Amino acid sequence: MLIQDRKMVLTIMGEIADETINSHFLSKPKIVLHFFNEQEDRRIPFVLSNVTYVDGKCFFSGKYTYRLDLLFWKTRNAYQPFDMYLNFGFADFYEEKIKVDLTPEVFETDDKCYGYTVEGNHFRFLPNKKKIHHSPVSRFCVNFVNFLIKVVQFVFAVAMLPIYIIDGILRLTDIIRFPARFNDESYLKRFVAFVFWRFSQVATLKIALWTVKRFVFKTCYNFYKLKKVQNNKITFISLRRDDISGNFAFVYNKIKDDKNLKIDFILNEHTIAEMSFKEIRIFTKACATSKVIVLDEFTPQIHYIDLRPQTKLIQLWHACGAFKTFGFTRLSKPHGSPQPTRNHRSYDYVTVSSTYCKKCHSEGFGIPTDNVVATGIPRTDVFFDEEYKKQARDKFYSAHPHFKNKKIILFAPTFRGMVKETAFYPTEMFDLNTVCEKLPEEYVFIVKHHPFVKDKQPIPKKYQDRIIDLSDDTELNDLLFVTDAIITDYSSLVFEASLLDIPMIFYVFDLEKYINERDFYFDFKLFAPGKIVYSQEQLIDVIDKEDYCTEKIKPFADMFFDYRDGKSTERVVNLIYENLKNNA
Repeated sequence: MLIQDRKMVLTIMGEIADETINSHFLSKPKIVLHFFNEQEDRRIPFVLSNVTYVDGKCFFSGKYTYRLDLLFWKTRNAYQPFDMYLNFGFADFYEEKIKVDLTPEVFETDDKCYGYTVEGNHFRFLPNKKKIHHSPVSRFCVNFVNFLIKVVQFVFAVAMLPIYIIDGILRLTDIIRFPARFNDESYLKRFVAFVFWRFSQVATLKIALWTVKRFVFKTCYNFYKLKKVQNNKITFISLRRDDISGNFAFVYNKIKDDKNLKIDFILNEHTIAEMSFKEIRIFTKACATSKVIVLDEFTPQIHYIDLRPQTKLIQLWHACGAFKTFGFTRLSKPHGSPQPTRNHRSYDYVTVSSTYCKKCHSEGFGIPTDNVVATGIPRTDVFFDEEYKKQARDKFYSAHPHFKNKKIILFAPTFRGMVKETAFYPTEMFDLNTVCEKLPEEYVFIVKHHPFVKDKQPIPKKYQDRIIDLSDDTELNDLLFVTDAIITDYSSLVFEASLLDIPMIFYVFDLEKYINERDFYFDFKLFAPGKIVYSQEQLIDVIDKEDYCTEKIKPFADMFFDYRDGKSTERVVNLIYENLKNNA
């Protein structure tokens, strides 16, 4: 362990000797640093860079650097003493604050910002607030000098602009070739992009529309903060949907008749860079004057501003349970949130489906465990409404009468790729022609790809009476009421399906690759509530024999749902009302 300035560099090596290691070869050890300062706790994964299995033993090691002054969010300016423990997990084992001697074999500290003591299975950190917290004068001087340097660089880049233009013209005439990245078909676009790239290589003071909009965004918010927070105002914000649907619809329908409430919606996919100035004004005014803000997805705009203490931010995360890792749990993985970022940390409450999920969401969002509330997921209430289920079935069979009295298989995989813009599914891995050919005619298929996947699944003309693609329409949950079995992979659909006890097949031809790039909160092979297959041949065989391993469904549902009473929306609404009454 090395503690220097505000950083802690931690190196850990260890081994696991257990007879079950070989049978759980897909599992990897999981170490989580667990910090606690008497007011809020914080779980941060430790990044294991090397995991090796030899002779039934697992050897692991890793090294990572943590910013000690950025561990906490709500109490970040208090610099209170705090403890650090280790949490450890492997396969189906997980223990918090494990009792091991944490005295490091190698230890160095500059004793400048943090003192420490080792007390058995935890460290006690003692911050020196005066050393950690730079004075306003010194911060201003550093920022001013950095600004002057950037101005000089920018002026020099402007002076060099004619040379960059000449360089671009020479490349247009093929005297010199453009770098491979500039491959647009339009010569003009290639030229402009190249000149701006050369300019930006020198000018670190970047003047772009994005920078201007971000400045306007923060300025607008600070202006509207002059107004009072309206104690009856609730604003629903979503980048995920452009209509009132999902969890929002269930919560809104419960509160819409309350004449004392002022309810606003901001529903579009626009980030700050894509917002019009009118949208910026509407968004910042809502954030500055609302008593409660409700989200259903990661909303980066929120994290560019410091909400007032009177405003409470509630995240109704769109997915049930805790399946694929997200947020800070993906530390060091592609598109994982780095530890210093403020993303997710400003949530006052996050609603989840079960107590088991609390530690997963606490870790993923970088918030105290107490901020995660097991209310249940509002949109799952329909699973306990027999009238709604009947209406959904009648509606489906009215639109697709030829599917009646058939065995309906729902194919609903998640996407590959890390972000919406690059999302895809390798449709060649699920050949509908072969599947229909090998299975009896009583089996029919509904294809429902993730909304991010834009490429269509090829449907053979020969089997159009047995296959329908509903990727672009129909609420996914409604399809579960007519489904006899599900083919999926890593989709969070498995949680909803477990509530209805629907047989599931996990077609995971790229499981090891997915674990390395994304990973799960639990051992996939142990806890997946259904049959796991790795090839299309295995998939067809499981369906033909109806070998679904349904005995795994109930334990899975018990783990991820505290409530199965159809009252999750009511509990979420109660949480919102409690925060409307809170004057803190």
